[in-house]
Amino acid sequence: RCWERKQVARSEIRPKLPLDTWAKLMGVNPLHFNGVYIEDNPPAVCEQPWLQFAWQTADRVGREELSRAIAQAEADIESHLHYRLIPTWEEDEWHQTIRPMRPDLFNLTNTDIRGFAQVVKAKWGHFISGGIRTPAILVDGLDAAVAYTDPDGDGYDEVATVNVTVAAGQDPCELRVYFPISNVMVAADSQNFFTAWEIRPISVAIVGTAAVITFRREQAVLPQLQLDIVPPASDSHLRGVDGSVDDNFLDTVDVYRVYNDPQTQVNLLWEGRGIGCDACTGGCNLCEYSTQAGCLSLRGDLKNSMVAYRPAIWNAATGAFDTAALAVARQPDNVRLWYYAGLRDHSLHCAVDEMSGEWARTVAYYAAAILDRQVCACENIHSNIEYWQDDRAVRGKEGLNIPTRMLDNPFGTRRGAMYAWERVKSAGAAIGQAMTLA
Repeated sequence: RCWERKQVARSEIRPKLPLDTWAKLMGVNPLHFNGVYIEDNPPAVCEQPWLQFAWQTADRVGREELSRAIAQAEADIESHLHYRLIPTWEEDEWHQTIRPMRPDLFNLTNTDIRGFAQVVKAKWGHFISGGIRTPAILVDGLDAAVAYTDPDGDGYDEVATVNVTVAAGQDPCELRVYFPISNVMVAADSQNFFTAWEIRPISVAIVGTAAVITFRREQAVLPQLQLDIVPPASDSHLRGVDGSVDDNFLDTVDVYRVYNDPQTQVNLLWEGRGIGCDACTGGCNLCEYSTQAGCLSLRGDLKNSMVAYRPAIWNAATGAFDTAALAVARQPDNVRLWYYAGLRDHSLHCAVDEMSGEWARTVAYYAAAILDRQVCACENIHSNIEYWQDDRAVRGKEGLNIPTRMLDNPFGTRRGAMYAWERVKSAGAAIGQAMTLA
């Protein structure tokens, strides 16, 4: 079994759309985008490297600023769609349970009039499963060695390979590669390890218990080299990191399995009544909820994320939930949800970690429109970004040629924002409400 993820440069936040996918859609050379150059094979069109931060150059954005623009575009789009563009773990989401119509009554059970479990509507659509995101280092995943090779013989060792041992039947979509915690910069930022230091793309091939992971060399630049702001003494300007020098790249990485752990799905909450608790086993705090763990199951169309909740006890031996009675003899007042939900494009190699092509383009164009400075001085890239940044509400040589209703576009009137809004409100794209403008 094997699969491949799309490319992504490193950034302090992890947008759903990989940075290198954005670069590919915008026509940026992947080495140039990652700040890597080959002296014997310089960029044919543009010699200005992309840098990590805006403060490294005064006249253009860096990868961090681009990452934030992509994340903003995704958040704007998702807030209107009511589902994530790729599956995401949602944490500690509170909901009030359904109450009887008469306020002086309450339900003595956790069932509806038909005898089925009560339901709540989760905030985000395309429900997959209850559970929490859980990373686990592989047995030999800490400081796993990286070997660089040049399969096409062009003089650039573009392929990085890592060999690790996995459990039999391991899903390749669950494997993740990170900058090693042994790196001084990674260790100093350990609280952001899983968001800021993941390496993408990776390709994973598993045979039995042996996993072979490959990715691009330029994704593994030593992070301390990405902070340079002064050109070397031998050059007139900063060209980036020399891709022909092995010492400029990681020699080890950390490999994790990141998976959905179904043990934590829902907490049932009961408010204390009057001057005492409904149930006290060994005492309870009057001003705290009584709580009980439970499980979730989907009711109806997965796009709507209507989930039934039940009290239950996780059985580690069977890997499933056992039934349990309500800890308090009435329906809970609130529930807290932990679940995994988001859009999956099953035509992709790994539907849980790749964005569908149409949504990837939509996010890319909208992110380009959000950027408020030029990306680089290269004319071909600059003109492409400028096209999506064009404000259609400003009368120019072409005149004001957009429908009046589009002036109220909540994303704005730049071309990329309008493209995104048209995609969001297109037939069948949204859940739960109509979004056409009068």
